[in-house]
Formats: sequence, C-alpha cells, structure tokens
Amino acid sequence: MTGKAFKIAHSELVLEVQCIEHDLRMIYAALKPGDFDENVDLLEKASMGRILIELKKADASDGVPDLSDEDYETLDSIREMRNYWCHQCFIDYVYIKNARDRKLKFQEIAERLRADETRTFNLQKRIEKIRLTKVREAKK
Repeated sequence: MTGKAFKIAHSELVLEVQCIEHDLRMIYAALKPGDFDENVDLLEKASMGRILIELKKADASDGVPDLSDEDYETLDSIREMRNYWCHQCFIDYVYIKNARDRKLKFQEIAERLRADETRTFNLQKRIEKIRLTKVREAKK
C-alpha cells in the first residue's frame, strides 16, 4: 500500500467509525422513552464507551434487543480500534530511523488497516440500517 492509499483508507475508516458513533446515538435516542431530541442531547458529548453502555440498557429494555452481545463486543473492539487509528498508528512507524524497518512496519500497519476498514465498513452498514428503522419508528 502506498502512503497516499494508506491516508485515504485511514480517512475512510475514521469516517465509518464516526458514522457508527453517530448512528448509535440516534438509535439510543429512538429507543429511550421521551423526547427524541432531548435523548440525542443526553449523549451529545459522551464517549463511545458511555454510548455503548447507555444504548445496551435502552436496547434491552423491551426484552428484545436489536443488537446481540456479540454485536456489542464488536462495537467495543471498534471503540478500541478507533483509539489506535486516531492516536497511535502514525507514531508506530514515522519515528523509525532505519528506512527499511520503517517501510516494513508501515506495510504491517497497512495490512491491519485493510482488515479493520473492511470489518468496520460492514458493521457501519448494519448499524445504519438499524438507525434508519428505529428513528423512523420513533418519529411515528
């Protein structure tokens, strides 16, 4: 993977994670009893970890959750993954002095990026579908 392709894939991954986080807030607001807009405001500045905790409670409240325990585990791993891609990935190779070693480390990280981007893309599409359904139901 080239440096340019890496930056594009990295940006797409961050975009997908931001969309997941936004959609989770919207799903929470739709599931929680009360005013939708007020429910959105409750988690406006919340971390993804807190969003997941609150969403899981709201999701389970009717006894028929829309997301499985496995989904929540995947979302939590994406939260951790997001932290790596936003705060650490460039540091892991940029400061390596030896050009060959830096290139090898970059390619290792690029492979990880490919895998994470694919996994995140698929989950983002599923979460988006749930958001569309739940928000539509809440607005009725």
